[in-house]
Formats: sequence, C-alpha cells, structure tokens
Amino acid sequence: MLKLPIPDLMLGNIFDLKPNRLKKMGVALLLMDLDNTLAAYNCDSPSVPLRNWIDSLKKAGIEPFIFSNSHGDRAENFARALNVDFINKARKPETKKLTELLEKKGISPSKAAIIGDQVYTDVLCGKIAGVTAIAIRPIDLSNPLYFLRFALETPFRYAYKRRLRMTKKKEKSSVKH
Repeated sequence: MLKLPIPDLMLGNIFDLKPNRLKKMGVALLLMDLDNTLAAYNCDSPSVPLRNWIDSLKKAGIEPFIFSNSHGDRAENFARALNVDFINKARKPETKKLTELLEKKGISPSKAAIIGDQVYTDVLCGKIAGVTAIAIRPIDLSNPLYFLRFALETPFRYAYKRRLRMTKKKEKSSVKH
C-alpha cells in the first residue's frame, strides 16, 4: 500500500513537543533526526535548551534516541554529550534499521515516534514503519538547497493542515448534535 509522507503532527520546532503530549500519545521511544532538527548543520555540540529538553523527555519516561542519516562522528558526539543512544547512516526513508531497533528494544511501532525536518526522509520513514511521524520546520533554511527542499515538501505539510482543519470541523459538528 502506498504511504504518503503526510505528518501525523506538525510543529514549529522540537521544543514545541512536550513530554506530556508524547505520554498521552503512548510514546515510549522518540527517534530524533539530528541535522536541522536537533541542531543546525554547522553546530558542533548540543545547546543548553536542547540538553534540558532531552532531560525532560527522560524524566517523563520517554527514551530519546538519535536516528540520523549523517555519516562521520557527529551523531555519536551529540549522543555522547546528551547521554542517549544513536544510529547514524540510518538510510531514511528505508525502514530496516528502524524496525530492527524496535525489535531489539521490544517496542511496538505504536509506542514509537520519529521527529525530523524532512518530509521525504523522516516523515516517510515513520509512515512506512507505522510509527507516529512528526514534522518540524527546519532550523536553518539559509542554504538555497534547504529552502528548495522545504518548498517541495509544502504539499504534504499543507495536507496535514487541511486534515487538521477537517478533523476540527467534524468535532465541532458532532458537539452540536
């Protein structure tokens, strides 16, 4: 069956994702993209707000996990600094490493979520694997190629907003009856 990369949830940035919201959704494992999601491409270490956000996830009983397509040691350095596990070279949107991770941890897809800035990698990977797919706005769009990619993702981001409006309309009409 064809899976469209329409996010299940769309937010401005990672800090808009509160641990209590994830708990209500039943999420125990949060797979996090690194580049342009947790930090800008040119950032070498986690910021204090990022460290605090990661700590709040852990305190809520949610395991934060860096799941990155990056090569080299950047994902490992961030993971070490944040005291979280990681996979780099994840090859998103392929789901092999994601499903292997879920099996290894004994977590069903319904108890996992993935958050990232790219619809065609992060969101699509989540949709194919059956985990909650959360899209955020990229941290940095100054590179024309990043902006172009973001523009190409617009129809799927719009589809999420349209679906959200339709759901709210249905909820209002059911309350009136």
